[in-house]
Amino acid sequence: MTLDLEATASRLEPRFGKAVHRWVATLPQRLDELVEQWELDLKEQLKSGNSSVVFGCRGPLGDAVLKLSPDRYAVREEVDMLRQFAPSARVPAVLAAVKGAVLLEAIHPGTLVEKMPVPPSPAEYAGFLTDLHAAGDPAAAPRKLSDWIDVLFHSAGRRGAELTGSTRLRDELFAGPTDTVLLHGDLHLGNVLSGGAKGLVAIDPMACAGDPCFDAVDYVLEGLDRAEMLRRRDELAAAAGIDVERLDKWCRVTAPIGATYVSNPGHSAELAAFGRGEY
Repeated sequence: MTLDLEATASRLEPRFGKAVHRWVATLPQRLDELVEQWELDLKEQLKSGNSSVVFGCRGPLGDAVLKLSPDRYAVREEVDMLRQFAPSARVPAVLAAVKGAVLLEAIHPGTLVEKMPVPPSPAEYAGFLTDLHAAGDPAAAPRKLSDWIDVLFHSAGRRGAELTGSTRLRDELFAGPTDTVLLHGDLHLGNVLSGGAKGLVAIDPMACAGDPCFDAVDYVLEGLDRAEMLRRRDELAAAAGIDVERLDKWCRVTAPIGATYVSNPGHSAELAAFGRGEY
């Protein structure tokens, strides 16, 4: 396999700075070591974000995904949280792990839910959330939901999001009693895969302890217009047995954040209006 080390370093540099070039220079040797250690047949490099490099491969246990990152702590956290969620059967199995690298079960067909021509029904998504939240110990979470919301608000504020209403609703939500579960924490539909007979599967957790409604918001807000968002909100809350008013408030907390990310201008405008309480 030919690696474009320059392109890899350029992709990772915004996250890790210039020092990442030294890490990328060691990548071919590190891959050779892992291929030998885990008896892998390395295949294609897969698309990934700005924090890791990912490869399809095949090993003694079948098809797998090899993920490496300069951020060893993040890899360790991902491994720990995937093992917490493992009893749900809604995350990839961790096949092996060492510092800075993890070998994961490959999910087939592995289609991103955001790319599916027909999205999962509210009932199907509710089953996915219920299974996920029944697993894991909230006390094992590396952060609280309140900490994660602060990070999201800071990032969205830098992108120009109007968060006055979101801040008020957030404070109301945190002031009231609620169940606490181990949350995935970053359950946008690019982090949910179609697993065939396995059902929906979550990847790349940003795990935190908090209100189970929080993991439901992205499914609601992926609706492209207000009618679809409200339909998803009501049907998902009913199917998952969660408080529709709390779900609505969490959607309004996060909608202005989502409005700064989506590329569809119409969807962005609908999210901003939802956050402002216009419907």
